[in-house]
Amino acid sequence: MKCSPYRKRYILIKGARNDLNMAVRDIYREFGAKEKYRDENYSIVLGDQFSKEYILSYARRKLKSVSVLRVSGTIKKCKNIIKNQER
Repeated sequence: MKCSPYRKRYILIKGARNDLNMAVRDIYREFGAKEKYRDENYSIVLGDQFSKEYILSYARRKLKSVSVLRVSGTIKKCKNIIKNQER
């Protein structure tokens, strides 16, 4: 089951609002990963487990203005990190 194509990964990204919009559009255009949640300067993008490493390396190389905070299997963990960061 670990190599199942149904397993999804949520990627938590942080950046300025304009930079975040551009980054989410670029990630969607390159990998088809969709934005599922947005809160101020945070965005959660949903991708599959096979493109996870490619998205992370793309964000490190091309998207210098945003940072990837966490990759998780559930959106709840990513939302908890956002709540803890805001405190």
